[in-house]
Amino acid sequence: MGQRIRRLRTQAGKTLRAQAREIGIAPSSLSALENGNGGVSLKRLQLVAEHFGLHITELLGEPVPGSPAEGVEIIRNCAATVPGVRRGTGVLYQLLGSGRDHAIQPYLLSFDPGGGYDRDMIGHPGEEIAYVLHGQVELLIEDECHELGQGDLIRFRTERRHAFRNASHVGVAAVIGAATPPW
Repeated sequence: MGQRIRRLRTQAGKTLRAQAREIGIAPSSLSALENGNGGVSLKRLQLVAEHFGLHITELLGEPVPGSPAEGVEIIRNCAATVPGVRRGTGVLYQLLGSGRDHAIQPYLLSFDPGGGYDRDMIGHPGEEIAYVLHGQVELLIEDECHELGQGDLIRFRTERRHAFRNASHVGVAAVIGAATPPW
């Protein structure tokens, strides 16, 4: 993702400071994004994507080469092969495949003990589903807290601000889900 952002900036002929000013973020934030340092705020990524006329999925997702047929996308061993971004505290956020030509965007969230991104709640148009692969997680939708365990699935409208966090301070958790892009 950082390389894509840097490439877009250099193709536009902008310095880091000038580009950050145009986007409306601090130069240090843009530098951190370009260098893959620190947790990533989806609000900040939305600003960057909108500035360059992209969907956020185009910054985070990886193109899948050699799909067998139009509209078919196979992502083999996705948890190990798809790069992710660190989000919040102790969360690896992986967008699985490209969201551009599909109605849904799959994702995988992996949580360290106590991990979450509840300080980076975000709302966006559409609908989302999430399935807890293992562990205990909480889905926060504004002031509501929905406790979910392994094998639970939740579907919700995404216009209200929402985020996930690991409900355990000792165990890891993983969630796989899908949302309707763009967001």
